Amino acid sequence: MNAFLLALLVSVIGVIPCVTKPKRAVGIGLAGFLLSWWAIYANNPTLATPFFGGCGTSVLLMWIISGIASAFDCDRYGRYETDEFNWSSPWLLIPILGICAFVGRGCGQSGCFRQAEYSALLGEVEKREWTQDIQPKDPKHVRLVPPELAKYLATKQLGEIPGVVGSQFEVGHLTLQTINGELWYVAPLEYKSFSAWTASKASPGFVMVHGEDPKHPVVMKMDRKFRFMESAFFGDNLERKLWGKYKNYILRDYTFEIDENGKAWWTVTATEPTIGWNGEVVKGVITLDPETGADEFYEIGKFPAWVDRVFPRDLVEDYIQYRGKFVGGWINSWWGKKDMYEAEKPSIAFTSDGSPCWVTGITSINENDTSVVGLIYTNTRTGKSVQYHVSGGTEEAIIKLVDSKVEYRKLHGSGCQLYNIYGARTAIVPILGTNHSFQGVAMVDVANMQLAVGDDIESALRQYQKTFVQSGQKIAPEKEREIKTVQGKVGRFVQEVRGGETTYFIYLENVPHLFSGFDVSEKLRITREGDLVRIGYCDSTEDVFPLINFDNLSVILKESENQKTLRQTVTERQQKVQAESSVKNAKAEVENMTPEELQELIKLRKKK
Repeated sequence: MNAFLLALLVSVIGVIPCVTKPKRAVGIGLAGFLLSWWAIYANNPTLATPFFGGCGTSVLLMWIISGIASAFDCDRYGRYETDEFNWSSPWLLIPILGICAFVGRGCGQSGCFRQAEYSALLGEVEKREWTQDIQPKDPKHVRLVPPELAKYLATKQLGEIPGVVGSQFEVGHLTLQTINGELWYVAPLEYKSFSAWTASKASPGFVMVHGEDPKHPVVMKMDRKFRFMESAFFGDNLERKLWGKYKNYILRDYTFEIDENGKAWWTVTATEPTIGWNGEVVKGVITLDPETGADEFYEIGKFPAWVDRVFPRDLVEDYIQYRGKFVGGWINSWWGKKDMYEAEKPSIAFTSDGSPCWVTGITSINENDTSVVGLIYTNTRTGKSVQYHVSGGTEEAIIKLVDSKVEYRKLHGSGCQLYNIYGARTAIVPILGTNHSFQGVAMVDVANMQLAVGDDIESALRQYQKTFVQSGQKIAPEKEREIKTVQGKVGRFVQEVRGGETTYFIYLENVPHLFSGFDVSEKLRITREGDLVRIGYCDSTEDVFPLINFDNLSVILKESENQKTLRQTVTERQQKVQAESSVKNAKAEVENMTPEELQELIKLRKKK
């Protein structure tokens, strides 16, 4: 009924320029009404944009047609007296004014007039060091299932269900979210066609794919009756259902989410434009029960804790693009182009406290540049952004690096995610086969673009640890993650051979950790239980620390001058790396101090 009334209103207003020609007005009005009714019902246009969105555009088009029709002279019975077009017809003024209004409104939203407003859409961005917030990740909770693999696993499982479910339904859009501390992809079962909708009238449920373990069984929830779906038709269509009540908002990012009780919901972001047709800002989020159709509107900050997707990915990307384009003003955006940057496609990630964020790499505007100059983490719930100054390859460059390593085996990398591994910014890239099957893991040090590959996360991590101890190729952590030293008596010593490589595991008496590493010292091979040893290790949050250097104090060997010089060089390089990292970290702390804190620091320095 809403579409009917809007179409009727559009047709009545649209024939005003032809009001003196009743027969023409009726014909144009009827045609306009039927076309508008179909267009409004099919497209669900928002009324939030200038001139009531698509409805205003329909009125303008009818004004143009009506104005032209009324400009041909005819008598009072509607019979043409001449075929000449009457340019002096006063009714032509209405469509001309309408066109001028649309053009003027469009020019008014140009960046040359509103660059400050476009740039301000992202809000205040705090600048921090990457490892201040992005804490080391437990390898057991790394996302090893990219969307490509999740889609394959879900579709495969759906096809194996007995009956007609696989022929009527397909896996919808997959949403990555945390459920009980673990990452899961969740997707509804959508109708394949109009005939499938008419035959069933309800979707039977949804599918869950574990985001961390590629071998975890896919979970099918088939005991539901979801009426309101994106693929449903007429009154059951999700978009049409919400449009009837929320037509004064722009509705975007229809997301399928699960609450803490396992109940499924649709969440939809409601926005309003602030700069003409552009500059959308989030006004709230709508939740809808797919079974009953009951909906609720929540303002920002007042929605349930289980809602993850409030600020859509494409909106966040637009905000960052605006900031990068107008960072130096409008003239700079096309002339000097100083300090300009552009955004990569944001990807979803969950921080150490479980908060969902859009992670956006920013690069220079040079199209040949394959390195990032920073990362922007935007909280998907609050919209607040933090920018981290980093360097290294882009996501595209990382994937190309992985592909170059494994493509001879007809494998490829997919869906890299950034993690803090031993203080270094590390991309973890699942490796898939041509049939989308899981084939291994690649770990890339983003700063140095060094690559390690393994059949699983543990073997890849062992290979990655080797890059920390290779002479001349020492990785520089982005934060002071000092190489600690411990001395003690060996309680347990084990050598494990995998794939032709030996991994050493050492347990020291009264030290509640294991140390693992490769052949970092000749003495490691002849170490026995009871020996007194000194171990240099990289501190982490894991129970097994990576071995950086090793010395068996119970075995005294005489070294040559060349060996002594080489080892001294490596030690000095390690100390230099730690010193540079310490200075960088101290500088970041000073930059984040308030003026009062800075004054207090200066006073303390003077006292010393």
